[in-house]
Amino acid sequence: MRINPRMFIIPAVLVVGVIIYGIVALVSASANSGSFTVSGTIEATEIHLPSQLGGTVTRVYVSKGDVVQAGEKLISIHSGVNLTMGGMNETLASPIDGVVLDRTIEAGEVAVPGSALIVLADLNTLTVTVYVPESRYGQVALGQTYPIKVDSFPGETFTGKVSHIANQAEFTPRNVQTVDGRETTVFAITLDLDQAGGRLKPGMPADVTFGQ
Repeated sequence: MRINPRMFIIPAVLVVGVIIYGIVALVSASANSGSFTVSGTIEATEIHLPSQLGGTVTRVYVSKGDVVQAGEKLISIHSGVNLTMGGMNETLASPIDGVVLDRTIEAGEVAVPGSALIVLADLNTLTVTVYVPESRYGQVALGQTYPIKVDSFPGETFTGKVSHIANQAEFTPRNVQTVDGRETTVFAITLDLDQAGGRLKPGMPADVTFGQ
């Protein structure tokens, strides 16, 4: 009995096809379930301190970028002449341990009541917001901690806990880059950073790795 080689060729091709499909599917699944890194910028809760009375600034104690302690004097203001009391003085003091993000007035200038003269950043409530591609959205868990790295401390890894996951997708912001490349829509993810001895500062770029 003569065996027809074609009887074996077709099944062999089918087997090879199934194997190749399985490998491709496995690689694709691994790529979608593996870790990925996205970048953001460290931010802090901002506190705007206004003058209640208004008047002439008699002294300024801090500059932009200065680290301040709770209760520390920031600005002294003289409200002007009062017919019965001869004028009133006002002192703006820091309500928190933080850093001066901005100062909008100089000594000798007039402060308008209600206008913010000092902007502080609360270093105890640092966060970072990143944008995760829609295809990776399911790999991020609320309340889960993830490793974070910053350029200023290349040999160290910090941690952040996911405190907010956007309910709706949005178009990719222009300044967002991911290792997977740009995608049409992304979800905003906010992480609360653990205390790092004051080393992490607002404005530092940070890389967050998900999926580990």
